[in-house]
Amino acid sequence: MAAADTATVDARTPPATEVDAPAIEAQDEGDPSDIYVGVISTDPEARPPVFKSTVHELVCVLMLAFAPAMNSAGQGSLQLALPTISKYFEIQGAALSWTITSYSLVTGSTILLMARLADILGRKRVLLISYGWYAVFALIQGFIKNDIAFDSMRGLQAFAGAAGPPAAVGILGVIYPAGRRKNKAMAAFAAGAPLGFIMGIVTSGICTEFLGWKAILFFFAIVYGTFAIAGIFVFPSDEVSFAIANRIVKATGGQGLVPVKRDWTTNLMLLKNLDYQNRGGAPSGWGTPYIIAILIVGILIVGLFVAWEFYVKNPLMPMFIWKYPGFALCMLLVLCGWMNFQGVLIYFTSLSMQNIRKYSPILTTAAMLPQATTGIVVNIVAAFVMHIIPGRILMIIAMCAFMTSALLWALQPLHITYWAMTLPALMTLVVGADLAYNVGNQFSLSIVPPNLKSTAAGIFNVTTQLAASIGIAASTAIVTSQIGIDIDGQPPEILHRGYRCAYWFAVGVAGVGIIGSLFLKVGTQGAKGQTDNGEGKPGSVTAGAKQKETIGDEEQNHTSFAEDRIVNSDIAAANDVVESKEKL
Repeated sequence: MAAADTATVDARTPPATEVDAPAIEAQDEGDPSDIYVGVISTDPEARPPVFKSTVHELVCVLMLAFAPAMNSAGQGSLQLALPTISKYFEIQGAALSWTITSYSLVTGSTILLMARLADILGRKRVLLISYGWYAVFALIQGFIKNDIAFDSMRGLQAFAGAAGPPAAVGILGVIYPAGRRKNKAMAAFAAGAPLGFIMGIVTSGICTEFLGWKAILFFFAIVYGTFAIAGIFVFPSDEVSFAIANRIVKATGGQGLVPVKRDWTTNLMLLKNLDYQNRGGAPSGWGTPYIIAILIVGILIVGLFVAWEFYVKNPLMPMFIWKYPGFALCMLLVLCGWMNFQGVLIYFTSLSMQNIRKYSPILTTAAMLPQATTGIVVNIVAAFVMHIIPGRILMIIAMCAFMTSALLWALQPLHITYWAMTLPALMTLVVGADLAYNVGNQFSLSIVPPNLKSTAAGIFNVTTQLAASIGIAASTAIVTSQIGIDIDGQPPEILHRGYRCAYWFAVGVAGVGIIGSLFLKVGTQGAKGQTDNGEGKPGSVTAGAKQKETIGDEEQNHTSFAEDRIVNSDIAAANDVVESKEKL
């Protein structure tokens, strides 16, 4: 082997002259992206050969869509049942919001770890475990009678929510080449998040009204337990990646996963600090000394995590991914959108309907059903226009929809018919959520090589989960500062005044999103002749000028793509260690 090949390659600063050759060599050695080699269609409009029939393909995509639905359905179902849960556990205010945020915080703090493990250990294996894990802890929660224990089980259940979506979207990202068929599959997958939320509130309304709120948990335990078993036969196999993982661990003496362990410790520390901040109950609010101290420590830990990711050879969140044109801005816009969607508007919509309008759980479900039909229509439209309309335009529309929904809630009088402002607010909200999810999800997948699809999906899902937690925490703090923690017995006028403050906060966040979307440079997705990395094939209509509208110029994308493969190849890292040991 040539000296250039045997030299240890620094993953953080690969020499420009050695980018392509070592990357190709690492790929030949057994990159995780090879798990479907020989079964990936080169025709973007043909059914991938991993599926035995069109029915098999449809069933697989549907079951994969239940991965993002895992989070949104669980959140939606419990949000609608919050007033009932409040009475059952005798909690309210910040303690009640912890019922939702305990799940979001754990998911957001561990999703990068789970995404990386999905890339290493096998996406199908991780996805099946996540479905089974979710079902088991949903079942356990149904028998708990203490709010702290319930929140703890919700946190443990959240590991499934962190592992499932990156693994599922990684499977789709690798199987489907760029094209209209992939757009349709990804749109169907993206529909899982908002429609899963609607499924959650429908289930919640029926169960809470007629069976008791804990029936919600038993229902989802049955659903995901069934999927965990059926997925063994439906999801495409990726057995090769398990052998790759074994070789990495053996070759490095376990050191290949050391960064994972250290970053996991950092995530736990960050989660604990967020726990203290979100629990509330401080005697002087934000002026309480230990709250300020914990906030500072939390920010420092985030900084240490980022510094560690720059230092470690195989990071959970490769920092170079933020250098792709438009990626950081796109994630900021998704953050703004999800702070509005799940962090403020949906959370207080359920409370407003039941605490102010005095709707029953089943009537609240009926009032929110138009979101489901709107979401279906929006995802169908997105599937057929993403290869025509640039992502920048779609994201601007999404941010404007968030702003419209927030304004309709903020300006809504206390006594007004549901049809005048509430219905339009609900429908425009889901327009924003579905478009933002489709654009952000597709874009994050299109800029990375196959072996990092799950990692990119993990970063995207971290953004959505932490956005929900931040939104709920911030808006709850705002409302509490206006009307106090104790809402029992408060007249509708007082509650309405407090909730409107949260809605105006959502207006401000949406305003930031609109301004940012004007500078976003994301083009069409899946246009004819376009590759997964956003490049136009030679001689195609998307080459040249249109390519610059999509993700970036060809030279920069080619360099980044080759750099990604060497920086993030666990096989290359393992081989470096082996070669060093042989020299010694």
